[in-house]
Amino acid sequence: MATHKISVTVGDASIQVDPNTLRMTSADEVHWAGTNPKKFSIVFENEGVFGRRELDHATATTRQRARAKGRFKYTVVSSDKPSLKLDPEIIVGDPPTGPNP
Repeated sequence: MATHKISVTVGDASIQVDPNTLRMTSADEVHWAGTNPKKFSIVFENEGVFGRRELDHATATTRQRARAKGRFKYTVVSSDKPSLKLDPEIIVGDPPTGPNP
């Protein structure tokens, strides 16, 4: 199991995430980390991938494990300016199989 971090920078006129596309397995965990004090939420098209459609800032910054596999587009929404959004994606695949080294 790996833990992935998605860095989120919310500016006055734009949002940036790194990586823009995250590839992970269903055994991995992910959390979003702000690079400045500006807060954000994460909104998915449906509840499938993490068990809820929206992750508020406090939830998004804690480790989440995917509950579904596939390609999931999501929206990062600025808490200060909800019209400021960015649409990256997460791709969740099967964990590796075989003996652990």
